Amino acid sequence: MIELRKITGDNVDAVMALAVEENQEDFIETTNLRSFADAHMLNTEGIPASPFAIYVDEVVVGFLMYIYDTTDHESFQNEVYYGKKTYFIWHFMIDRSYQGKGYGKLAFEKMLADIETMPYGEAEYVDLFYHKSNVKAKTLYATFGFVESGIIQDNSMHAIKKLDGKITASLVG
Repeated sequence: MIELRKITGDNVDAVMALAVEENQEDFIETTNLRSFADAHMLNTEGIPASPFAIYVDEVVVGFLMYIYDTTDHESFQNEVYYGKKTYFIWHFMIDRSYQGKGYGKLAFEKMLADIETMPYGEAEYVDLFYHKSNVKAKTLYATFGFVESGIIQDNSMHAIKKLDGKITASLVG
């Protein structure tokens, strides 16, 4: 059973020890520790950030983080979602030992269901970036309705999804 749990003193070391395969390292922009530190700084600055350990039963298998913020980067100026509140998926990874078992898809679905409850406020969209070469990520995100916006920053493709309650409905329906 997949669970998302807050990072605590009991699991922070396990989260920091998570790693992807060597050939996937370019797909990850930052470390789990750096993302956790970013969450602390963002929360201090008033930007809600939610880092979670991904558990299967009682084992930490991954890490994810999303934030609630305004889409106001200059690269989005001509987009309909510019200046709007959004949930942004900051970091998402499954440890190399647990990849290929469906845990990523289940954890991603749980995270989207959590986002759809609008824990920090209303938003029309959820968005993310993924490395252009990461075909598995592209495929996963597309199964949840994310579409590429055409915006590329560094080597990362932007994808966005309109929040519509369908994930939550599928989990409770």
